[in-house]
Amino acid sequence: MENISLENFLKDINNIREYIKHIELINNIGETYDTSTELIIKPFIEHLHGFRTEKKLFEYKAIVISLYGILEKYIEIWIKEHVNRLSYLIPDYRKLPEKVNKSHFDLSIKLIALISENRYVKYEKLSKENILTTLSSCITQPLDFKFNSDAFSPMSGNLKHIKIVESFKPLDIDLRLKLKKNENFSIYLKSLFGKNIEHKTSESLYFNIDDLVRRRNDIAHGTNIDDTLDLSSIIEYIEFLEKYGIAISEILCEKEIEYESFFFYKKINVIKGIFQRGSILGFEMENNLIKKGDFIIIKTSDNRFIKKEILEIEVNKVSYDVLTITDKIDVGINLGGGITANQQFFIKPNKT
Repeated sequence: MENISLENFLKDINNIREYIKHIELINNIGETYDTSTELIIKPFIEHLHGFRTEKKLFEYKAIVISLYGILEKYIEIWIKEHVNRLSYLIPDYRKLPEKVNKSHFDLSIKLIALISENRYVKYEKLSKENILTTLSSCITQPLDFKFNSDAFSPMSGNLKHIKIVESFKPLDIDLRLKLKKNENFSIYLKSLFGKNIEHKTSESLYFNIDDLVRRRNDIAHGTNIDDTLDLSSIIEYIEFLEKYGIAISEILCEKEIEYESFFFYKKINVIKGIFQRGSILGFEMENNLIKKGDFIIIKTSDNRFIKKEILEIEVNKVSYDVLTITDKIDVGINLGGGITANQQFFIKPNKT
C-alpha cells in the first residue's frame, strides 16, 4: 500500500475540516461585529445576514459532495494500487489465489465489453486491445505479468458500504470481517456503539457512509433539501470517514504483507521463547544473514499480518548489527513489544 495515497487522503479530509473552521470564523464575525461601527465591514455583515439561509445550504452541499468525492476517489485509488502491487508480491501468475485469478479474467472481459459499449467516460482512454494483450501475457508470460488494474475498480458510483465490501471480494478480501478485526477501527466502533459490535447490523455500523451517499445523491439529482446537517454533525461524518479510510488502507497493507510472508519469507519453526514482556523473540536459526533494520512478519492468532522491525540482535549476550549464521544457533531479537507465544513468525532468507 502506497503511503502517499493515505497521506493525500488525510490531507483532503483535513482540508474539509479547515473549510468548516473557515465557515465558523466567518459566521462568528457576523455575530460579533456591530454593523453600525465599521464602514468597511458593514456591507459584508449585511450581505452575510441577508444570505445566511442560502449560504448554509450551499456550504452543506459543497461539503457533502466533497466528502463523497473523497470516498469514491480513494476507494478506487487504493484498489488499483493494491492490484498493481500484486505483480511484485506474487512472482508467478499461476500462484495467484484462485479467486483473484478468476476475477482478473472475468473483470477484464467485462471491462472490454464496457469500453465497446462506450458506457463510462472514465474508461474512454483505455484500449480494448491493450487490455486483451495484458490478459494474454499473464498466461503466456506468467513470470513477468501485469494486471488490468482498472478492471477491479468499482464500475459506478453510489459507493454505499455494502458496495464497497463487494468491490473488495475480487481481491479475496472480506472487508466486512476485516474492518471489525482492525484494531484501531474496532476500538472506534466500540466507542460509538458499545463493546458488542458483532451483533450490530452493517446498516447501523456504517450508517454515516450510507447516509453520506444518500445525501450526495439528493444533491446531485436536485432533490429539495430539508434535512441538512449542522457543522457539528458534519464533523462526526468526517471523523467516521477518516477512520474508515485509514482502516481500509491498513487492511490492504496487511493483505500485501500476507503475500510477502508467503512468497519472500520463511517461517521460523523453532521458537525458544518470548522474553521481556513480549519484546524479545528467541529462536533457532541456521544459514542466514540477519541485520538490524530488517523486518519480521508476524501472523497473529486472528490471522492478521503485521511487520515489526528488528531493533536489536543478540547471541550469548553479545549484540550484533549484522549477524552471519552458518551452524544452528539460538538468536534473540528485539521487536519492540507486542509479540506473544500464539503467533507465527516469518523471517526473510538472506544468503550468508
